[in-house]
Amino acid sequence: MFKGEARRTDLVERFNIAPSVATQDFARYKEIAPQNVVYDEKRKQHLKSASFISLFDFDVIRTLATLSQGFGDGFSGQLKPPLACEAPYHLNKPNLSIVAKVTEAIHKGKALSITYVSLSSGETTREIVPHTLVDNGLRWHVRGFDRKHNEFRDFVLTRIKAAVVLEDSTLSEAELETQDRQWNRFVELELVPHPRIEHSEAIELDYGMAGGVLKVEIRAATAGYLLRLWNVDCSETACLSSSQCQLALNNRAALYGVQNLAIAPGYVT
Repeated sequence: MFKGEARRTDLVERFNIAPSVATQDFARYKEIAPQNVVYDEKRKQHLKSASFISLFDFDVIRTLATLSQGFGDGFSGQLKPPLACEAPYHLNKPNLSIVAKVTEAIHKGKALSITYVSLSSGETTREIVPHTLVDNGLRWHVRGFDRKHNEFRDFVLTRIKAAVVLEDSTLSEAELETQDRQWNRFVELELVPHPRIEHSEAIELDYGMAGGVLKVEIRAATAGYLLRLWNVDCSETACLSSSQCQLALNNRAALYGVQNLAIAPGYVT
C-alpha cells in the first residue's frame, strides 16, 4: 500500500520464510483481493493496481509513526493502549490514501503531482519531488523539491487534496535529497532556563539539563518548528514573558542561515 510494489524476496527477508511460502502468500492474497494486485512479468514483482482498496483498517497516526520511525512489528491497526494514557492530538489526521501516494513516490524516486491548498496561493496544482515525511510536533508534512518555485519546501499533508505518482518522471540532480542544503545541515542549539524564571532548577529537571544547558542537534530545516513547539525565547535580550517561554536560546549565532525562523518566538533578523 505504501510502496506501490512488492517482490517475493520482500516477504522472504521481512518474515524469514521460504520462497515457496512467499509464493503461496501472494497467491492467497490475490484470491482474497484480485482487484488489488497486478503482476509484472518483466520486473517479476507485484504492483498495486489503480483499483486498490486496503483490506485492513489502519490508524493513520500509528501508521505514520511506523513509517517514519520503523518501530513495531506486524500490522499497525487500531488497537487499544495497554494502560490508561492520554496524549494531545495533532491538528488533524492526514488522509491515509494521500500518505500512501507520498510514500510510494518517495520509495520509487518519482515526482508527485499534487492539488495543494496554501495560505498564500489557495488551491494550485504543482509537481513536487518528496524525500522525507516529517512530524513537527503539531502536524505532519512532507519535505521535497517544489518544481514550481525551484526550491525545497515543506508541504502539510492535510493540505494535499489529491496526489498522483508520475510513473514516467525522471529526476534531475538538483531535485535530490542530497541537494537539500537546509535538510542536510545540522545546527546545535543551546537551550537554557528563561532568565526571568526565579526557580530555574525546575526547568533544568524538566529538560534533563547538564550544567543548566540543554544542547540539541537538529536539522536546519526543522529548527524553527522545534523552537516554536518548545516556546523558546529567541529574542536578543530574552525579552518575552517567562509565562509564555520557559526556555531561552543561548546561542542565536547558530541560527545564521537557517530559513524557517519566522515562526521562532521573538526571533528578528
